[in-house]
Amino acid sequence: MWWRRRRSDDDFREEVNAHLDLDTDRLIAEGMSPELAKAAARRAFGNVARVQERFYESRRILWLDHARQDFIYALRSFVHNPGFALVVVVTLALGIGANTAIFSLVNSLLLRPLPVRNPEQLVVVVDPSRGLDLPASVPNLLSFMWNYPMWVQIRQRPQLFDGAFGYFYSRFNLSSGGETEFVDGLYASGRFFETLGVAAIRGRTLTDSDDQRGGGASGPAAVISHSFWQRRFGGASDVMGRTLHVDRVPFTIVGVLMPGFTGPVAGRAPDVVIPIGTVSLVRGPEFLDRAGINWITITARLKPGQTLDAATAALRGVQSQIREASLPPRSQNPDAYLKNPLALLPAGRGNPLAPQRVRAERPLLTMQMAVVLVLMIACANIANLMLARGVARQHEMSVRLALGASRWRLMRQLSVESLLLASVGAVCGSILLYRAVRAGA
Repeated sequence: MWWRRRRSDDDFREEVNAHLDLDTDRLIAEGMSPELAKAAARRAFGNVARVQERFYESRRILWLDHARQDFIYALRSFVHNPGFALVVVVTLALGIGANTAIFSLVNSLLLRPLPVRNPEQLVVVVDPSRGLDLPASVPNLLSFMWNYPMWVQIRQRPQLFDGAFGYFYSRFNLSSGGETEFVDGLYASGRFFETLGVAAIRGRTLTDSDDQRGGGASGPAAVISHSFWQRRFGGASDVMGRTLHVDRVPFTIVGVLMPGFTGPVAGRAPDVVIPIGTVSLVRGPEFLDRAGINWITITARLKPGQTLDAATAALRGVQSQIREASLPPRSQNPDAYLKNPLALLPAGRGNPLAPQRVRAERPLLTMQMAVVLVLMIACANIANLMLARGVARQHEMSVRLALGASRWRLMRQLSVESLLLASVGAVCGSILLYRAVRAGA
């Protein structure tokens, strides 16, 4: 404790004074005058200030104690000059807050892997030959969306991958009558959650037995997200078995997903997931048989040790059978459809051709570069302020050098001041970001 150290310093000072008094008394007893005896005792003892300084250094961790002193001195200097500190902190807070906000979007949509098991093994099946006349900035929906017969052909060949699933995003109306209530929904195949490695915290996930035309043996089943469970049902423990109307069709809730599940597309988390087979209940019994409609995204998981090239070669080895079985009845160019090679793209960060990802990628990166430039300009302005403040403190630094402060000590003091300003600015920027996110939510 600091007060104990201060008391030890006082005791040592009293001990030094007592020693000098004893020497002075001894010299006086030998015949010296009090003034000469006192001076002779001090000469014999040596530099009292240096002795006290050595004792002070022996009782402390010097760098920690000096850091404490520099921190306190920096706080005092900012209190005496609040305008400078306020300008620097506000400038840093705005720059850091803006950069953090944009980077969080870039990270969630473009950089962060999907929160599933081994996301680096996920690939999406695409047809590079379709939609070649579209601009590069336009999402090429034709290249990764397939008809239902194509998904059936992939599903019937489990030897190709370590699992595969199909899905389709949609908007579900949960109103059983009257005013509509739309939520983000997802049609998913039976092994969707099993292939992704996503579990349910309550109940179960969908299975192949649920993914049947018209629903499973127990009727149409649905799985809901954790956030939807909290928002719609208040986290009720008896949510399993309740009925949820999807486009006026009753579904039975069989499970609640783990928190943080965002689905196979980054930034698009579904509230309700129902089997692909039940689309015949929602959109009509003939919908699944329409080979001319491309609506399913097919994603697979590579086998352990299987490379992307090896998986592509295996897929193209059975391409002719798959293409022939899924050929649309009114295809304008059937020969090209049968011959165009299939391809696989990495999907560990979500479908790279998803519309919201393609549309958001360039604007987000542009905004990120813009806010980084703003932060650099802000830092340059702060550097100019620091230089101007340093010029104004030349007399202070000269006095401190004259009193014995080393250049390293002055550099450390200025570094502590800069670090303190940067830390306060970063904290304020984080608070601004948090409040903005809360307000937007």
